Amino acid sequence: MTIEETFRVLAEEKKRAYIPYLPCGFPTLAHTEKLILALQDAGAHVIELGMPFSDPLADGKIIQDATAQALRNGMNQDRLFSLLEKIKDRIKIPLVVMTYYNPVFAFGVENFLSRMKQAGVEGLLVVDLPIEESREYVRTAERYGRTPIFLATPTTTASRLEKIFALAKGYLYYISVTGITGPQSLPERDLSRRVGQLRKKAGLPVCVGFGIHTPAQVRSIARFADGVIMGSELVRFIALHWQKKDFFSRFSRYVRTFVKEVAGPYV
Repeated sequence: MTIEETFRVLAEEKKRAYIPYLPCGFPTLAHTEKLILALQDAGAHVIELGMPFSDPLADGKIIQDATAQALRNGMNQDRLFSLLEKIKDRIKIPLVVMTYYNPVFAFGVENFLSRMKQAGVEGLLVVDLPIEESREYVRTAERYGRTPIFLATPTTTASRLEKIFALAKGYLYYISVTGITGPQSLPERDLSRRVGQLRKKAGLPVCVGFGIHTPAQVRSIARFADGVIMGSELVRFIALHWQKKDFFSRFSRYVRTFVKEVAGPYV
């Protein structure tokens, strides 16, 4: 199922999307495949796969530490795509690679998108690529049938939003707060107002990420956004429990506590 189809079905069922973020290669290379499948089985609607980068400027300590461990484990672009090619026939939900431009550029933009297609990865979100410099990347993505996803923040100007709306596909990733990733309280009243404005203008689903770490936050944000993105909290849970014998059953139960909060029904 594509990203577009996923959000259409969810809208028809009056549900929202639960979108977990997983830094690939963490806690070990071997865990990545099992964690992807566990997230799918637990009810995730889209999975964002973090490609490790040595200078993750947008990330807080939890994801920085996970990324550093993934790099020490030897995770790289080729290993990730090889892993995904191996399991692509078992994946029934959309996958999105989230990374910085340096790993994409170093691998070669066209080569990166070609390998994404071979591996069955639909979307790509390049955190630090300015919209003004992204047209060639977007054209290449469209040539390979891949979906370019973009970010917007509380400080994104109206003129830049128009440029983003013109190029973005799949969904708009709206960053809930200024700053970096990591659990925190959220200005939900302002967030609701802002997301409502974006949904009217964007022409595609608006999903909220950064700071979300409790079921109550997921439930609250699902009332006004099309999807809820969660990263640091899941990474924290993995870091605490991955060496326990019953880790995967614990992990699945934990993910389901968040998935159930997007079940709706929502208008």
